Amino acid sequence: MRPPGVLLWLLAAALMLGGGHVRAGGEIAVVMRTADDAHRETLAAIRDTLQTPLPGLQVNEIDISATAKARLAEASVIVSLGSHAAHVVADCQLSKPVIHSLLSESAWQSLPAHHYGAGRPSAILLDQPATRQVALLELALPDWRRVALLAGPQTGPTQRQLTTAAKAAQFEVREATVSSERELFPALQRVLREPAVLIVTPDSRIFNGYTVQNVLLTAYRHRSPVLGFSAAYVRAGALLGLYSTPAQIGQQTADMILRLLDGQSLPPTQVPQAFEVAVNTNVARSLGISLDSAQALTAALARQEAGGR
Repeated sequence: MRPPGVLLWLLAAALMLGGGHVRAGGEIAVVMRTADDAHRETLAAIRDTLQTPLPGLQVNEIDISATAKARLAEASVIVSLGSHAAHVVADCQLSKPVIHSLLSESAWQSLPAHHYGAGRPSAILLDQPATRQVALLELALPDWRRVALLAGPQTGPTQRQLTTAAKAAQFEVREATVSSERELFPALQRVLREPAVLIVTPDSRIFNGYTVQNVLLTAYRHRSPVLGFSAAYVRAGALLGLYSTPAQIGQQTADMILRLLDGQSLPPTQVPQAFEVAVNTNVARSLGISLDSAQALTAALARQEAGGR
């Protein structure tokens, strides 16, 4: 058996021997919105991470609008960025290894269950693990012992994981299910009838650009801080954000590609490995909450996950 890394070295040598031209099957195809800044940041991280071990490997971007099954069939590995690209790639029913990246768990679960010749595809999700979110609350807001959760038709599993993790950490949990945007405000009123930390999940059917201000204003009026899933949520008025950047997701995607090129099988679906915490100091001041810095909270949470304190 070749030692780990030998297959990567052989592939790199083969790519360089051709004067930089990739032989058949040596291409990574990335299906994305080429005008999307987050997608471009993810793509740049994929390329940068692959450049050192495989300097001759071609990583080709393909816009969603130009996706064709015949073109994707020429690639060794196909990567999709975002939920729209994931659906486009899934509909092609490819027999090559597929990695869906930069999408939520609800979007991943909604993909059609087609047969794949290379086995079920894998994914790198945007959703932060429930235990990580609860651990952040314990670090950042040790005096807050009540959380509020809202779920839609596609977020049942996520809410159950958060409920389990919060109760295991001795939090009181207030939760409600929302089937449409019309039910959002009454549900918020119910779960926030007493101040609680509202955990926002990446379910676009509930939490989206049309509802974000209503959610944040309602929480603020109930003197309830919000834990969001992006830096944008924090800029909009959430007290805390726990998220992975496009660059972090891109690096993790590249690591999965390297495993494939090293002869390993696609791993199961992965949660984000690297992450960042964001803090809105203005909201903290308005709510009378004292918080450590975003950098300190990120470092403390990373140490805790690594087994330190």
